[in-house]
Amino acid sequence: MPMHLARIHSKAIRVDSAGHVETAILHIVETEASTAEMRGAAMHDRSAKHSFLFSQQGTLLHASKAALEAYDQGSGDMAYTKGPHDEGITVNHLFHLGVYQLYPGGKEEACAALEEGLNAIFNLQLEYHCHLQPYLSSSDGTAKWAKIEMWPMMDPVSETLAVLVKRHDVTRDVKINEQLTTQGEALQRDNQELEQEQRRLEQEAQGLAQRLDAVLQDKFASSSFDSDTPIDKTLGYLQSIIKGTPPSVHTAVELYNVLSKSDTASLRQPVGLEQQLLKRSEMDSEVGQSMLQLLRGTHFVTWFQSPGDDKGDSAQAEDPTPSADTSASSAPTDDAGSSLTSPRHQSSEDLTAMIALSVTPIVERFLQEAEQSWRFDIFGFTEATPGNTLAMLTFHLVRRAGFVQLYKLDEVKLCRVLQALEAGYQRDNPYHNSIHVASVVQMTHMLLCHGGVLKSQAMDPLEHFSSYWSAAIHDYGHTGVNNDFLIKIRHELAITYNDQSPLENFHLAASTRLIQVPCNCFVPVEFMAHPTNPRRYRDVCISQVLGTDMKKHFDIISRFQAAFKTAPSSDASKPSTSVRMDWNEVKPQDKTLVLQMVLKCADIGHLAAPAKTHKRWAFQLEEEFFRQGDKERAVGLPVSPLMDRNQTGGMTRSQLGFFNIVGLPLFKAMAELFEEAQPMLEGVMANLQLWESAADTPV
Repeated sequence: MPMHLARIHSKAIRVDSAGHVETAILHIVETEASTAEMRGAAMHDRSAKHSFLFSQQGTLLHASKAALEAYDQGSGDMAYTKGPHDEGITVNHLFHLGVYQLYPGGKEEACAALEEGLNAIFNLQLEYHCHLQPYLSSSDGTAKWAKIEMWPMMDPVSETLAVLVKRHDVTRDVKINEQLTTQGEALQRDNQELEQEQRRLEQEAQGLAQRLDAVLQDKFASSSFDSDTPIDKTLGYLQSIIKGTPPSVHTAVELYNVLSKSDTASLRQPVGLEQQLLKRSEMDSEVGQSMLQLLRGTHFVTWFQSPGDDKGDSAQAEDPTPSADTSASSAPTDDAGSSLTSPRHQSSEDLTAMIALSVTPIVERFLQEAEQSWRFDIFGFTEATPGNTLAMLTFHLVRRAGFVQLYKLDEVKLCRVLQALEAGYQRDNPYHNSIHVASVVQMTHMLLCHGGVLKSQAMDPLEHFSSYWSAAIHDYGHTGVNNDFLIKIRHELAITYNDQSPLENFHLAASTRLIQVPCNCFVPVEFMAHPTNPRRYRDVCISQVLGTDMKKHFDIISRFQAAFKTAPSSDASKPSTSVRMDWNEVKPQDKTLVLQMVLKCADIGHLAAPAKTHKRWAFQLEEEFFRQGDKERAVGLPVSPLMDRNQTGGMTRSQLGFFNIVGLPLFKAMAELFEEAQPMLEGVMANLQLWESAADTPV
């Protein structure tokens, strides 16, 4: 920047250079800044981007070099009209560079814009003012936009208020803003359409749910089976009172009669169960008797006494179970020491062979499917893993869940005990074999990991691990006959467990003895020494396995439904339906019901399996029932209902009744609490329709 010379001062100075002192002359030059320099420096200090400085009268006080070049040269779209000299530029010129015709209000609007700007800066003393100005491009004649920005500033020369002005092209900015506005409007329309589609889908889902509920209600209504227990009826009566709609006197009298005739054992059984099952018009008497035996047992049947037996009630009927290999230490035995099965015995090398077993691609595919499919092909997996189906699947799920690392399990011993478990299931049992147990393990996994149980935090890791183990042992050493048979022949198990769930108690006891053998104990000392883990693990297994006894079915499902419905409210507008649970507030005994319901659903999980798999299991169970009937006939017992192979149809005749009375209410109750288990309920509905279609087809 050129400066004006003011004056020069000179004086002598001494300079020390390399030990020599010399005399030199110092000239001091004083300069004086020009008016333009002072204004330029002030504009630069305020902001380098400002182009012009105008006085209040609109005359040019100073302009940046770039602004003057653009103005004088007249080049480019933003060039200003060429003036004769700098002083000829006024603020009016900047505002009048645009084409008046481009303003909606013409020249008047352009002049008004100038007055508005000057008024904003000098009268209103605003810190900033801007104006968008339309103009024509000098290169292609298209309409464009310029932005005139104005700021107040003190003139450093006259020390009066002036205005800084900059004019620059904003056509691209305007276009971008227009595009953004257009895109924003389009996105808003898209969002509105998506919201409408979401509402439509929600309404459609709600409609489907209502239709499914209507179908279920129709099923329950058409079945004419009243599953309400005395406790259920009492709770319903109290809820009506709380809601301000007291029942009629007739209803109160009926409830009084029900309660007065009920003993402790029947409070959790449907009212009039025996009469309902034996007098149902759509169910023949033998089917009703079979259902009654399944759900209530043979407590009304006297112990069997073989012909010619003169020893009275103490006589022991012939045990029709397979002969025992009493020398086999790994064979499951009852508490009296008698072996109930003849398992395949293996050396320790055989038992640990699974560790080194290479998993083929097809087995790997099956294992991946088992982790995530509600329609798992258990029989296909069995063909791919002969003799190792249960052991391999359980080991895979336990390890994938992280329990080997979490509890520091011994993998070698875990493999050994799982194969010993598999060997303890009788292969010649058509239904209660290791394949059935493997399918129960898989369905347990699905309910926990994909049915919402773990997601809801209804279970902790120890209960998760214990549930896998309960599923794996729940039928260990099963003889192929039911509890009623063991009770009627006064089997050692029935005597040992006082006719109370003899098989289920045996499964627990025998499997516990199995893992107590030192070479089979796969849990570390730290786990067993934990103050609560061993007790909690055993409590879970006991409650779950004993809960699979169908004699306890109505007791468990009645308690479950009562526990997981909202408490009644005096406000009739508040529904008492299932709600999302705060599991931290749930009582331990109610959490136990969830554990039991998981294994109960898994135990009859084939009701939700693909139709081909379900029907195969149904006919295999029928064959096992026929074999029990053969044994009953062989020892002189009356053949149980639906177990006589000489009669037309067997257990499969009772499928509609079993679905409507046992299966459907069980799975529906579970899916109501855990909505993600809905695919399981849908599978049950599909198979029910299959049996209904078969029943409607003339033979």
